[in-house]
Amino acid sequence: MRKRFFATLFAALLLFSVNAYAAEYDHTLNVEDMDVHWKLDGDKIKVKLSAKTTGWVAIGFDPETAMQGANIIIGAVKKGKVRIEDHYGDRKRGHSPDEKLGGESHVMDADGMEEDGVTTISFTLALDSGDKWDKPIKTDGMYRIMLAYGTGRDSFRAGHRWRGVYDVNFSTGESKKIK
Repeated sequence: MRKRFFATLFAALLLFSVNAYAAEYDHTLNVEDMDVHWKLDGDKIKVKLSAKTTGWVAIGFDPETAMQGANIIIGAVKKGKVRIEDHYGDRKRGHSPDEKLGGESHVMDADGMEEDGVTTISFTLALDSGDKWDKPIKTDGMYRIMLAYGTGRDSFRAGHRWRGVYDVNFSTGESKKIK
C-alpha cells in the first residue's frame, strides 16, 4: 500500500514537472548531443540551449556564408557563473562581440548551469533589436539557424566539438537539417 502511494506520488510529480517544463517552452529541436527549446513571447523569443559539454554552447541566427552575417549568442558556465555574449559573424570563420563592433548586447534574462557534463544556458532576445549587428528574427516560414558546442573549455575561442545548420519555423516548430 505504501509503495503504491509513493509510486503514484512520484508519477504525479513527474507529470507536473513535465507539464511545467512544456509550458515554459513551446518547441524543441533535438540534434546530436544538443537540445534547443524556444517560445515566442510577443516581440521576444525565449531560448534554452543544452549540450553534452563542459564548454560553451551557441546558436547563430540567419547566417549568410558559414558564420558570416549571423547574430550569434554564445554562453558558458564556469564555477557556477554564467556568461552569455551577443556576437556578430563578422567573417566567414569567426565572430566578435557586438560591443567591440560598436553595437550593444541585447541578451536579456541570461541564466545557465552546468551539471553532469551538460552545459545549459537560457536567454531572451527581442525579435528586432534595431541594432545593426542583429538581424530581425523572422517567425513565419523557415528561418536558418546554426548550432554549435565547444570542446570542453569555457573560452569562447575554443573550437567546436560539433556544429550544424538547420532551417526552423519558430511558430510551428518544424525543422530541417541543412548540413
